[in-house]
Amino acid sequence: MSRVDATDRRQAVIDFLQSLARAARQFRTYPPTSTLCSEAIDACHRSFAALGIDEPLLVRVTSQHLLVFDEPVPADTAVEQELRRPLHASRVGSIECDRSVSARDWTQFCTLVAAARRAGRSGPTLAERLMDAGVSAIVPRMTPRPEVIRLVDQPAPVRDLLSAERARQAAATPTGPAQYLYPPDKGWVRLDPTVDDHSISLTDLTLLVGDPTRLASTLARLVDDAVDGDEPSEPLRDRYDDVVTLIGALEPRLGRLLLAKLSRAVLDLDADRRRALLRRSILPHLIDGRVDAEAILTEFPDVDLADALGLLFDLEMASPQLLPLALDRLHLAADRRTRVVPLIEEALGSRPSRAADRWAAAGFDDQARKLTHVDAAPAKQFGDFAAFDLSIDEATRSILADAKHAIEADDSIDTWLACVLRLARIEPNPSAAAALLGRAVPLVQGFVRQERWQDAARWLSRVAAIAPELETIRPDVAASVHAALARFCDRETLLRLAALCGTETGKAYVPLLVAALGRAIVPAWLDILASAVDRPIAMRLRPAVCECAVMLAPAVAARLQALRPDVAVVAVGVLGFAGAGYEDALAGIVNPAEEALSREALRALARMATLKAASLIAAQIERGGAIQPVAEEALWRLPTPLALTRARDLLGRREFVAHCPQSAARLLERAAHGGDAALEPILETLAPLRFHFWNPAVARVGARARDLM
Repeated sequence: MSRVDATDRRQAVIDFLQSLARAARQFRTYPPTSTLCSEAIDACHRSFAALGIDEPLLVRVTSQHLLVFDEPVPADTAVEQELRRPLHASRVGSIECDRSVSARDWTQFCTLVAAARRAGRSGPTLAERLMDAGVSAIVPRMTPRPEVIRLVDQPAPVRDLLSAERARQAAATPTGPAQYLYPPDKGWVRLDPTVDDHSISLTDLTLLVGDPTRLASTLARLVDDAVDGDEPSEPLRDRYDDVVTLIGALEPRLGRLLLAKLSRAVLDLDADRRRALLRRSILPHLIDGRVDAEAILTEFPDVDLADALGLLFDLEMASPQLLPLALDRLHLAADRRTRVVPLIEEALGSRPSRAADRWAAAGFDDQARKLTHVDAAPAKQFGDFAAFDLSIDEATRSILADAKHAIEADDSIDTWLACVLRLARIEPNPSAAAALLGRAVPLVQGFVRQERWQDAARWLSRVAAIAPELETIRPDVAASVHAALARFCDRETLLRLAALCGTETGKAYVPLLVAALGRAIVPAWLDILASAVDRPIAMRLRPAVCECAVMLAPAVAARLQALRPDVAVVAVGVLGFAGAGYEDALAGIVNPAEEALSREALRALARMATLKAASLIAAQIERGGAIQPVAEEALWRLPTPLALTRARDLLGRREFVAHCPQSAARLLERAAHGGDAALEPILETLAPLRFHFWNPAVARVGARARDLM
């Protein structure tokens, strides 16, 4: 590459960083859904795509500059304030951007960088947050956070032990690559220049600390697990396995001494925490034959040892045979074993737990003492087998045969779909989730073609159930689920569903399928309604759609104005079943030029039977014109009390009677025929109109009112 090309490329990267900084500023200032944020991300993505890179772009972050191609980026206020400072405060050492970065990835990155100003030192890192958001093309490299541990001067004997242990470790021949117990970028910083140690390993730390409880607290800090104010017992409980691993790496005699200290530390725990540690780690280690459990438990007093061994029956693999195995593992002297066994039986009898019940249910009440005295002669070592039932009888063979048949009969498609849906539910990247669901949709459509309606309804319901779970936490993935459901609703699939309507099978499954598809079915259904060939079959779906009208109405209302009149007639019928909330949408399409559509819209308002719907119908009557008779018909479709109330309101206004005397006459006759007792005051108001001889139509209304009084 020539120097001119390198300069141009570096300038293009600087321009991209400036556009990225401006995008981060927009996300800090405005909500992520703002148009300004979207435009800034588009500009940033175009700038990055213009780089035309073939390898990942590496940007290093220092305390003073951003480095590109090992040269600092020129001073720029936006880059400094929106990128370098937040990234440096978040302990980001470098950022590697792959050429496959998408606009969504930049959106997630800018959102997290904007939030990094308010984030504390605790909690997930920027790299972890990006990974949780499904961003893999932008990889931040975090700078290590070293731990500072205060180690006081050790006496000469301890230093001698440390030197001898280091020599022993150095003489050991490694058998494979280094295995890190903790992240390799974790470590300690030496602050005292007078100390000769250039490095301190974990085994060195074990000797220098000399206290298992303090060692556990130190190890907890290595994984950011320790919280200020934690009691010493908490790290010991959580890091017990690591502590015994480090002690086991020491010279056996030193290890035995530290295990004795660990035993005393376990005894110093309160009863609940000690039992939890015994159940989770120490007793399983004892059953596995590990030396650390034997060394710790043999240091227990008899009463505490009996209580600990009694906890064996709370383990998941508990059985009465575990007790003799545990006693054999401990290698207790005969006299101590004789003392401990009665204490165990006494503890089991006094504990209100399921252990004693399990012992009695197994039928070992009479044989308990015999089981604790298994012959431990060298030629008869049955302890390793006593805890497990290895016999295979006829019942076992039958169970295994049934399992084999179940595996052979398993539906591989069902298994595959279940796996795909589980992955889609936890996948944070919408592109990956869309790809997974895109492979599942053809299989579910295959169920429809094969008329496996139960399977189709079951799997569509499971797909649809994912979206509500993700709407709040990952709305972009929820949108991918809705898009997958929309792909399912192609012409062929919907026509098959429509053809099924009216049959017994259709009555059982079509409503379930429509409910599972939700709003995704609306665009495809309205499209096939617009086809003269498909319309007769598509109309069969109308009852099922109306049954789910509350769920589907928002999608129908959004497309209502763009529909052809003949399709809109069907759509407004669906809105009528949806209930309140869509009155204005229906009133907005009433048009004298489209009598059929207007009639259906007014009937839908009447079906809603809300106060607002009644007011809109009355307004159409008062407006007059060609729609007035249709509106009058809709008025009397309302519940009778509501219809009579609106009729009285209209008849009580003399300007309405003067402007629309024919309509007023029809309303008066219908109200009088309904036996409205509250009509009498209205009749008294209308009766004087019989003298308006210059307007015969109005005079007839007055005369009729006088006759009805």
